Amino acid sequence: SQCGSCTVHLDGMAVKSCTVLAVQADGSQVTTIEGLGNGELHPMQQAFWDNHGLQCGYCTP
Repeated sequence: SQCGSCTVHLDGMAVKSCTVLAVQADGSQVTTIEGLGNGELHPMQQAFWDNHGLQCGYCTP
């Protein structure tokens, strides 16, 4: 939970999704980085792209 790349908005509050159980999010509005764009890349999505950001390094060589 140190990198922050899993950060989502849970009912408008930024939280690290790796620290939230699914049952805790039940009934809440969850917005991921994929939900930020509306046809074009959102500045946060562009920053991930420009800096080769990954949400998980498990299978990344």
